[in-house]
Amino acid sequence: MTKDLIDGLNAFKHYHYESSSELMSSLVEDGQDPRYFIVSCIDSRCNPGTIFRAKPGSFFAHKAMGAIVRPYQQGTALAAALQFAINYNNVKKVIVLGHTQCGAVKALAENLEDPEITSFVNVAKHGLARAQACCSDHEEVLARTEKEVILESTKNLKEYPSVKAALAEGKIEVLPWLFDIKTGDLFQYDEDKEDFVMISTPTPKEDSRQSE
Repeated sequence: MTKDLIDGLNAFKHYHYESSSELMSSLVEDGQDPRYFIVSCIDSRCNPGTIFRAKPGSFFAHKAMGAIVRPYQQGTALAAALQFAINYNNVKKVIVLGHTQCGAVKALAENLEDPEITSFVNVAKHGLARAQACCSDHEEVLARTEKEVILESTKNLKEYPSVKAALAEGKIEVLPWLFDIKTGDLFQYDEDKEDFVMISTPTPKEDSRQSE
């Protein structure tokens, strides 16, 4: 049952290939020039292309459970992709995009008994420990861990050679972002406030008098 995917593709083709839009033809002829590299979670509810309504050619993408960035190791998919994006495509902003109600964080916190998954998410166990040190309620631990994992992933990301060199030369920014699935709001870590602050526009609350 892939009809929904094919229907989506047909709509994409109609808009970007068959209408007056020249975006795809220019991307084919002139090549890509993305401004962003986004490391995001595999969660189907917060795909960056969907939540940002991004046009083709807007960003490079790398997905991993929990948007977890493991310590640098030569030859990994992420290391190669970053090298390509930064050194050969002049990407200016690298974003670690985590989200609330993250299944990877829950798996980490609840010690999911699956070696294939835990061997990957356990790299973020220090973030869990920091959350457990300051929170007692289970839901608070999960929410704090989601933030800690983003910060730890950002720290690891900055040690990748391509990122480290570009940062030293002032060529890129690395941005830790948190997407709230429940509200649709986006938050960025503020070093001065030592917390994530909203950077999206708040949705106006409906005037209750209008429904009376």
